Order: sequence, then structure tokens, then C-alpha cells
Amino acid sequence: MQHMSETSQPRFVIIDGNAIIHRAYHALPPLTTKDGTMVNAVFGFTSMLLKVLSDLKPTHIAATFDLAGPTFRDELYDKYKATRVKADQDLYDQIPLVYKMVEGFQIPIFTQQGYEADDMIGMIMAKVKGLQPEMKVTIVTGDKDMLQLVDDKQVEVYLLRRGMSDVKLYDEEAVQQEFGFGPKLIPDYKALKGDTSDNIPGVHGIGEKTAKELIQKVGGIEEIYQQLGKKTSELNKMFKESVLKKLREGKADAEMSKILATIVTDLDGFEVVLSVCAVKPCDAAVIKPLFHSFEFFTLLSRVPGIKEATAHTNTETGAKETRKKRLVRVNASSLKETLSALNKQKRFACKELLTGTDVFSGEIRGFVCVTQEAAYYIELKIFSAQEQEAIFDIFRSKKNTVVGHDIKQLVKALIHQHVEVGAHLFDVMVASYVINSSTRAHDLRTLVVRELGKEMKDAVDQSSLFGASPDIAAYELQFVLELYVLYARTLTETKNEKLFEDIEMPLISVLARVELHGVAVDEKKLKELSETAEKTLASLTKKIWKEVGQEFNIASPVQLRDILFDTLGLPTEGIKKGKTGYSTAASELEKLHGAHPVIELLEEHRELSKLQNTYVSVLPTLVNKHTGRIHASFNQAVATTGRLSSSDPNLQNIPIRTQMGREIRTAFVAEQGHTLVAADYSQIELRIVASLAKDKRLIEIFEKGEDVHLATAAVINGVALKDVTSEMRSAAKGINFGVLYGMGAFGLSSRTGITQWQAKEFIDAYFEKFSGVKKWIDSTLEFARENGYVETLFGRRRYIPELSSDNYQLRSAGERMAVNMPVQGTAADMMKLAMIEVDAQIKQDETIKMILQVHDELVFEVNKGQEEKVAAQVREVMAKVVKLGVPVEVHIRTGERWGAVG
Repeated sequence: MQHMSETSQPRFVIIDGNAIIHRAYHALPPLTTKDGTMVNAVFGFTSMLLKVLSDLKPTHIAATFDLAGPTFRDELYDKYKATRVKADQDLYDQIPLVYKMVEGFQIPIFTQQGYEADDMIGMIMAKVKGLQPEMKVTIVTGDKDMLQLVDDKQVEVYLLRRGMSDVKLYDEEAVQQEFGFGPKLIPDYKALKGDTSDNIPGVHGIGEKTAKELIQKVGGIEEIYQQLGKKTSELNKMFKESVLKKLREGKADAEMSKILATIVTDLDGFEVVLSVCAVKPCDAAVIKPLFHSFEFFTLLSRVPGIKEATAHTNTETGAKETRKKRLVRVNASSLKETLSALNKQKRFACKELLTGTDVFSGEIRGFVCVTQEAAYYIELKIFSAQEQEAIFDIFRSKKNTVVGHDIKQLVKALIHQHVEVGAHLFDVMVASYVINSSTRAHDLRTLVVRELGKEMKDAVDQSSLFGASPDIAAYELQFVLELYVLYARTLTETKNEKLFEDIEMPLISVLARVELHGVAVDEKKLKELSETAEKTLASLTKKIWKEVGQEFNIASPVQLRDILFDTLGLPTEGIKKGKTGYSTAASELEKLHGAHPVIELLEEHRELSKLQNTYVSVLPTLVNKHTGRIHASFNQAVATTGRLSSSDPNLQNIPIRTQMGREIRTAFVAEQGHTLVAADYSQIELRIVASLAKDKRLIEIFEKGEDVHLATAAVINGVALKDVTSEMRSAAKGINFGVLYGMGAFGLSSRTGITQWQAKEFIDAYFEKFSGVKKWIDSTLEFARENGYVETLFGRRRYIPELSSDNYQLRSAGERMAVNMPVQGTAADMMKLAMIEVDAQIKQDETIKMILQVHDELVFEVNKGQEEKVAAQVREVMAKVVKLGVPVEVHIRTGERWGAVG
């Protein structure tokens, strides 16, 4: 592997190791391996490294890191970086792991006691410029300090601006555009304004705006102080006496600050050997075990040259090679024998092949079936109708077990051809999810690498027009069978077998039917919504511009930040600040409520724009041309709590509390002559808390059928129900739901509008009166810390490695998960059981279709006139499917539009 740019110009890439590690750690969510090792920073660093190799195609590469201990800057100024908060131990623990990754790619590492990684970058850059003037130098960093090294003749900076994906390549022109002056003056800029992140003092009282103006009009600090010493200088005319006074008083600090801010580019004895830094071919024997140890299975395919070189390598795991079975193409003379063999085995892996891109555009072309002994391809079209029925019987037989990965696709194809699946199902994707829902990926390739220590051949180029060819399907199914053997044992060992067999597997056929039914949408309504949204957005844009007094790009975080904090001068106390300035994220705008009328307008604009781009303009494109309906996918192996999620579209994310969200829901309609029946569990999570906590007061409230929030307020405040005020009920509602998410006094205060001390008193009173809830929370957390997981009423587990983190925020998040998951997960299991039971009662009735499942709600499409009958039937099943020990209420609503049922 030899990376060359398109112009064949040699390129030396320098990786700012510490900057990328810090950026990755804070930008990415917690990511752990199966043994609980935190690897989010390693993942982010590796992903960026692969992006650099792919996009920049370096011929040479090096990485730099800080070393522990003081530097020459600390000796110059003992308060240098003194205000920095010590990083989390979880971050420090990952630095040696990043070193391993860098060494795995055979990238030389540069460090120097007494100097920072920034200085190493400066020294490498200077040496490369001297050794090979025609070589381009690209610095990869998340630190804007590096921009001072930019030189159009040779040096550019590849800067991560926000997160890990927003990257900009800086040359001199880009630096000039952003700052109003060139790269060489950046140390002077910091010398004047200071740098809070490094605790560089700068000149007291000189801010960003004045510093830029001074440099743009006069030059660097040498020129500024030279002018300041002249009585008749232009400086006196351009700036107020107050600014000049600050400059005079801060001269020593300015000169010291420039030294602190300037990157060292020369050090006696420092050398760079270009041949040592040449990009080396990736060594599969090193890279693959390394990626496997970190469980970076999805990244492995991005490593240059790795797949071609190692398609058959399993030596690092000691795993046996999976030998490809010869595929037997079944004909009329061998069909009976083949079906007999499959029925005799009673267990086989299977994958359907279609004549179209999905079940609506084509039919079943055939089946690939694999047993421990053989692999068969049964092509339907060569057999008679009677023979095809015999083939379908292997799926109807309750004696057989059909194994697959994402087996719902097979079930959908069979149901679409009017074949009712009676066979026992075993989906290895869902098995992996049930065993550990916190694991990131459950795709087949990842499972094969992670669980079997093997690697599947890349079969894309051998696929047919409509998916995998029979040979490739047979090859994949051999791995599926191996995974079956492993997971069948693990499900038993982890006591997840009952959950898997009684809930997840029966649910597959239910979801297949829901997806096949789909839901009708009113495209005319969506068009009207789109037009209304565009007009409203245009109106909001004008209002926002008017409020701030100028036009700007509302979608640009940089421009918005400048408007809010510079032009309007809104308070920045408590607002998160990164290297590029103050954040304008939604969570930060919330803190500015009441500070200026533009804040609420901006939030409204953002929400409407998001809904327009995610739903209003997208839903019409999801309508299937063969059915005229939208067929969402319902995902079993995504949400860590056990809840179902949906995609194409994501139904769960359509807001119900905003006007536009409700309008979008009204675009989902019943077909002519039909009605929608929506059945919704009422306050199911609070009822589950009462059941799990065995709290007598809470159980009594539900048994009496009282308004739970009103009754809670009455208990806490010691008043009669009739004397509860709206403020009392609001606070009670806030804590009833907040207790599920570990809400504290600040959160309750923000949600309800009461003071923090009132919120604290309210929470204390709540736990005193509902002591069973407090005991349950404490015992749940104790169990989670001891065992590393929590579980639902039905034994569904969620592993929470965050509980052992040194990071307070991560640990707190883990505690919230530990309390919330048993409740949400039990609600999810109840909903799944209800779906299975209702489906069993209605699947033979063509006049009733289950079409949606969203949160705690099931939606049916029924023939007009059947609403009351179906409502009673569904309510009965949902209310009694699980005995909680508290009454379970189900609200039923009917109507022709989902958003308007009532």
C-alpha cells in the first residue's frame, strides 16, 4: 500500500494525538467492550486516522503526544494551564490504548520531555520543510493553536471544528478570512486577549474584538508597543485612552503570553528521518487482532488493503476455518429426499431469495437451506403448485426449527405468499441483542468476527441483482448455524432463554404482519403541511432577522454564536464553551429563555425545520408504489431497554406536544371504509414503579382510580384532593415522572417553575411519603453496582459499565439508566406480550389489521362498524396480559386520522 495524492505530490501528515483523543472522548458517547473497557476515544481516534489515510493519502506520517510532567512554559509561568480541570481517568486510561493503535499502523511517535505535542508538531514541520521543500505538510488536529504554523508554500491544517465529522482544511487564505490577519500573528492575538483554556493571561481588559482590531490596524505586539512608545503615533488616534492604558500596564504579560502561545519549531538535536516516517503497508497479522480486541469490527473494513490480504485469516483467534459446503440444486427427482432430510434434521438455517427488491415488487424465487451436513437451493419456479405446497410445509411444521439472521424477512416473504409459519424460529441477530443489548452491532459480519473469531469473505461482487446469490446465501448460513450453537447455550447460561422463546421469537411473525399491512397516508395533507411549513419558516426567519437587526444564516452555529453573544451581548454564564466559542446547542439555548425574544423564535425555527426535513418532505417518498402505503420497519435489536424502534420512518420521534407534530400524525389515515382504533397504556411506567417498589401508597392510589398526580400532591402536601392547587399537581407530576430519570432539585425546578429549595423539599417529602419507591431505587442501584446489570420483571438484562466509571457524569448517567431500564423494559415486554396475544386473536380476521406500535400505543385499522368490538377485545388483552398487582388502564380512541383519534 502506497498512498499518493492525485497530483503525486508527497504529503507528510502529522497527527496531534492528544487533541484528537480529547476531542473523541468528549464528542462520542460512552463506548465499552464486552469486558467493560472504555474505548470511545480510541474508536474516535482510529476512525479519524482511517479517514486521514483515505482522504489525504499521505506518503509519510507521524503522531505526537504530550508527556506527563512540567514543560518550559510551566517554568516561565507557574500558573500555565493551572485552571484546567483534571481530565477523567477514563480518558487517561485510553491513551496507552491509542499508543497501541498507532504502533499497530507502524506510525512513529514523537515526544519530548519539557515540550508539548504542539512543539513536536512545530519541530517536525520545520525539519520536513528543510529536508524536502516540495513535500506538503498537513497537521491533523482539533486545536486552533496549530493555525499559526500554516504556510501556503507548504503547510496546511486539517482542523476538527465540532465533534468528529466537521473538518476544515486551512490554508493562509482561510486563516485570513477567519481572523482578519495571517497565521504568523495568531500568537500575538493570544498574547493580547489571553487564552482561558491554557490560562495564558494576555493583557487584562483586552478582549477578542479589540485584539483583532489592534492586530489588523497595527500588527503584532512588537509593532503595537513600538507605536505605543511614540507620542505622535497613529495608535493614539485609532484607540481610546482606556485601551492604551491597558496595553501599557499589560506589556510584561503580553510579552510573556506571546512566548507561551508560540509553538517551538527548533530544538538542538531534534531529527526527523523521512524513511522512518514513510507510510507502511498495514500488517493484517497485527491490525486484525488489535481491532478485534477493541471490538472495532465495523472499522476493520476501512483499513487500507486489509480485506484483500486477509480474507481467510483466522490464525490470531485459533478459530477453525468454516469450510464451504457444496450447494445442491434441488430438482424434481431429489425434492422428496431433500424435504425428508430437512424434516428429519428438524433444524436448518434458511434464507429467502426474491424475484424483486422486496416482497411487494416480486415473489419468492427460492430458498437456501443449510444443515450441519448439507446445503440446498430450492428454486420454486421449477416445481408444480403441489410440490411448492410440500416445500412450504417445512415452514408450517411445528416440529421444525428454522434458524436465520434477521429472520423476519423470511417470515414476511412467506406470509405474503399466504404461508402461515408454524415452525419454531431462532434469530441469531435477536439472540445477540437479548444476551447483551448494550453491544453496538448485531449484523452478521460483526457477530461472526466477535463471537466466532472468523471473518466472512466479502461477497458483494458475487451478489445477484436482487440480493445474495444462492452460493453466497449458503456460505453465510453456515456461520448462522455456528452462531446458533453458541447462542442457544449462552441464552440458557444467562437465563435469557424464556424471554427469547416466549417474547422475542413469537413477536417476529407479529411484526412481519404489521410491516406487511403498512399504513395509508394523506399525501395531499402532507403537501399542504409542506407549503405551510415553508411559509412559517420564511416568516420566522424575517422575525429573527428583525429582532437581531441584521440578516444572517440561522443554520450556521458560528454566525448564530456571533449574533447571540457578540451582537446582542447575551449572558454567557453557564453556557458551554469549546475551542471555537460558546455553544448554541438546544440545551444551551434553553438556558437563555427570557434573555431575549429571539431565543424562543430560534427554537421554533429549529423544531419546524427539523420536522419539515425529517418527515413532511420525506414521508411521500416512502409510499410504496405497489401498495400505496408506507411500510415502516420495526426493529427488535436496537433500543437497549427492549422497546421497539422504527425506521423509514422513525415513528417514535414524531412529537406529540407540538402543533406540527400533531399535524404530521393526522397525515396517517385509515383507508376508505375503515377506521383507526388506538389503544394506549395509561401511565404504565408509574404503575410498574408501584408494582416493582411494592409501595402501598402508590398502589392504593391506582386501586382507587384516582388522578395519580393529584393524589401524589395531596399526600406530599398533607391536604385533601379538593385543596390541591395546579402548582402542587404540576410539581407532583414532575417528580412522578422525574423519579424514573433520577431528576434532582434543579431539574424539577426547571420543569415546574418552583424554586430549587422548594423542589428539594418536595423531593424529600415525596421519598418520605412514598418510602417504598425510595427503597426500591436504592436496592436497584445496589444490585446494579454489585452485578453490573439490571433486569426487567421478565428477566431482560441491560449491562451498565458506566456504573464503574471514574467520570462523575458517566457514573450518574449509569445510575439513571439503572433505575429507568427495569421500568421502561418491563413496559416494553408488556407491550410485546400484548401484541403477541392480540395478533393470535385477530390474524385470521381480514377486517382487523394491527398497523402501528409507537411508545405505549397500538394502532389498528378496522372495518367501519367494528370499532366497539375491536376496542373491547384489545382492551381486555392489554389490561390482563400481565398481572402487575396494580390495575392496568387502557385508553381507547377511534377516528379516521391517527393524530385526530379521540
